[in-house]
Amino acid sequence: MKVVKHDNLSDAWPYSYKKASEKGYPEIFDLMNAWVLYLDDEPIGYTGSFDAGGFYFIGNTYIVSRHRFKGYHSYLLEERNKHLTDKPKITILNPIEESQMENLIKVVSRLGYKHAWRWAEVCDIMSMNQFKELEKENQQIWRMD
Repeated sequence: MKVVKHDNLSDAWPYSYKKASEKGYPEIFDLMNAWVLYLDDEPIGYTGSFDAGGFYFIGNTYIVSRHRFKGYHSYLLEERNKHLTDKPKITILNPIEESQMENLIKVVSRLGYKHAWRWAEVCDIMSMNQFKELEKENQQIWRMD
C-alpha cells in the first residue's frame, strides 16, 4: 500500500466521483489536494487536505465499496496526517452512502480528534463567520492539534 499526494483528484482517480460540495461539504473543500491510497497500483481510496492559513481543512474521504471495513480508511487518514503536523486540523463528519455517524466518530476519535461543539473550541484558528459557515445540520466539526 502507498499513499500519494496529487494536486487534483481527477489526475489520479479513474472512477467517477462527486466533488466535495456535491456531497454536502462546504465549497472550499473542492480546493483540496488529494491523497490517494493505492493497493497493488490500484487506487482504492482518497481523502483531501487544504491549507486554510491557521489550520488544515481535511476530509471528503472515500474508499471503494469492495475495500471498506478492512482498515483502509483509518490507514489513509493516518498517512495523510503524518504530512500535516505543523497546524491544527479541522474535519467535517458528513455521513453519506453507507457511512454512519457513529462509525465516523470512532475513526476520528481514535486518531485524536475532539468534537468542536462551539466556536470557543476553535476561536484561536478561525473566525466566528468561518465556524458558522461550517456548521450544518447532520454534520459535526472535529479538531485535532
